Amino acid sequence: MIEKLKQFVLEAGCYSLEKRGTDNHRWGFKWGNEAIGSLVTEVDLNISRKFKEFVEENFSDLNYMIIDEESVSQLKGRVFEKAEETEYQFILDPIDGTINYAADVPLYGVLLAVFKNKKPLYGFIYAPALDELVYTDGKEVYYENGGKVRIMEKNKHSISRIVQGHAWAVELKDKHMDGPLIMQDYFAAVMYFLYLILGKFKGVFVRANLWDIAPALAICDVLGMGFYDYETKEKMTEFSPRFFHPECKVKKVHIVCFPEEFDEIKSITAGLKE
Repeated sequence: MIEKLKQFVLEAGCYSLEKRGTDNHRWGFKWGNEAIGSLVTEVDLNISRKFKEFVEENFSDLNYMIIDEESVSQLKGRVFEKAEETEYQFILDPIDGTINYAADVPLYGVLLAVFKNKKPLYGFIYAPALDELVYTDGKEVYYENGGKVRIMEKNKHSISRIVQGHAWAVELKDKHMDGPLIMQDYFAAVMYFLYLILGKFKGVFVRANLWDIAPALAICDVLGMGFYDYETKEKMTEFSPRFFHPECKVKKVHIVCFPEEFDEIKSITAGLKE
């Protein structure tokens, strides 16, 4: 399964590169909502369709469901019920960082995860324009770049002083720039987690959707990191109503980090935004 999934992710990335550039594909808004967060391109939709065909062709013997940013609305709020009825949950974000992609900014990627009985199993994070891929088989985390592969060291802390994530979700302290950490936002989960995993970032603040974080849930767990509730420090462990709304949005802000660095990262904030 791992090799087949990896091949799909690589092919989806190649397809996105072929179509890259604002003159090469159409884009619009989901559900007639012209909020920038609802931007979608024909590449998103085509990768979503290709993935459905790919799973049907390769894994028809499994009891599975697909949770996909572009098709989740078809479940009509029954996503948890459906997850209870299936053993495997394939979770896809065809193009993460769609705003960047539509503007021909290379900070985007393909996110794919497999959950088993609603718990993270495999995860793939691929930034095709940068030729960087990280993935896990549940035992090790692998990094591929320029044809070279290496296994990521577990429990290795970063010396980076950069924190990524959703600045709109937390209030930064007035003088946070005077402290040891700085917060940035690349507007793409694929960038947050790719470079968190590679040790280039210290941590991530996030309140996103299942398909934005699913691969990182699997990968970070293998490396010794986790998704921790900003207020209670409870670790996110599964796809369930405890952590997610029915439309698959995370209920609370989480800090993604090594647990012993939680307080340090949280210290640059003054609290949650309304």
